[in-house]
Amino acid sequence: MTATPDSPPRRQTAAPFHAPATRRGRLTVLGPGLVLAAASVGAGDMVTSLAGAAGYGMALMWAILVGVVMKYALTEAVGRLYLATGHTVIASLRSAGRWLPYAFFVFVLVIGLLYGAALSSVASLALSTLFPALPLRPVAVVIALVSAGLVYVGRYALFERVMSGFMLAKFLGMVVLAVATLVTMDDPSAVVTSLRPRLPEGDMITVLALVGGVGGTAGVASYSYWVREKRWQHRSWLPVMRADAGVSYAVTFLFVVCTSIVGTGLLYGTGRTITGNDGLAALAEPLGADLGSVARVLFLGTFFLVTLSALVGGFNALCYLLSDSLRTLRGVPDADAERHMGQRSRPFRAFVLYCAVTSVAVTFMGRPVRLVLTYAAVGSLILPLLSGALLVLLNRRGVEKPYRNKLLSNVLLSGSFVLFGVLAVVQLKETLGGL
Repeated sequence: MTATPDSPPRRQTAAPFHAPATRRGRLTVLGPGLVLAAASVGAGDMVTSLAGAAGYGMALMWAILVGVVMKYALTEAVGRLYLATGHTVIASLRSAGRWLPYAFFVFVLVIGLLYGAALSSVASLALSTLFPALPLRPVAVVIALVSAGLVYVGRYALFERVMSGFMLAKFLGMVVLAVATLVTMDDPSAVVTSLRPRLPEGDMITVLALVGGVGGTAGVASYSYWVREKRWQHRSWLPVMRADAGVSYAVTFLFVVCTSIVGTGLLYGTGRTITGNDGLAALAEPLGADLGSVARVLFLGTFFLVTLSALVGGFNALCYLLSDSLRTLRGVPDADAERHMGQRSRPFRAFVLYCAVTSVAVTFMGRPVRLVLTYAAVGSLILPLLSGALLVLLNRRGVEKPYRNKLLSNVLLSGSFVLFGVLAVVQLKETLGGL
């Protein structure tokens, strides 16, 4: 690729190795997609899918599918941008707008302030529901510190193996629960009959929440770092990266389908609903009554793994984004990037400690409402900014044709920009109303 005035020069590195030529060889090197799925599928996905199933059965699966397609388009564009330029997402964003790295640094810093406390508290809630004798806050602190420790000491290869294990365990757990729900339902055909697509009148917020709630935020933006760790740098890796991202969202979609089946079987038509993480933990009791104590334990164990994997993956993603934002703002060249943003670098580890310390502090502060509202509002701004920047960066003439946006990519990224922009406006209105 030739450099243009509005795009950074391509990174100069050792000659990249090519992707395996055979399908089996390509399957063996997949990995960042499973990391993304494990990091992105969290308690929020379970809450939104169960809440949608409680009110509408399987009728809103179309909204979940739309969300998966849009998140895939964003993730594929992030990976394609890295393969096209050799630059991380933050370094590339600077060429779209010099203020963007500053914005991302501030946004992610605020998210990191509360992310660990929020997710460790949810994971602790699952464990304390399973073992009532466990104290909620001390356990939350231990979970946050252990999660930060895994990110602090581990190299990417270990991190990928751990995250893949998390994804496999929680996926299998939810599949078993979905099958058990179907087997014990009085009328399993209700799952199929409720599949008829619906557009709820006066409840568009539920639809938007389902579309926007599938998958993650920081994980999507961080996908290029995990691709970078795999040393996918040559054009031959483009189909591998697309398959890797496709596997990520196929697993995510199947997980949410299974969750929706459980919600349809246990909640649809009963008048019961899910109103948050507390309601998610409370669902274990009726689930145990309907399916037995083993199913109750399996549900709470899956709930715990879902949250723990999102916590570990989120810490890793946030620290990559923070250390890379700082590197970009300081003007550190790509040739020296590893020392300033790699998992073994001082800035990365310093931000891991930041996430750990703030998790402990905010947990014992009781997570003030004002901070939580600020965190939610700031997080909602990342995806529309990312969508808009990718539309600009991947349509430039300096980008080689194999990497440049095609019509479908532009349509999906434009739709993502509009959809996530609307969701951000809704979130900001709710935040301002709550302050």
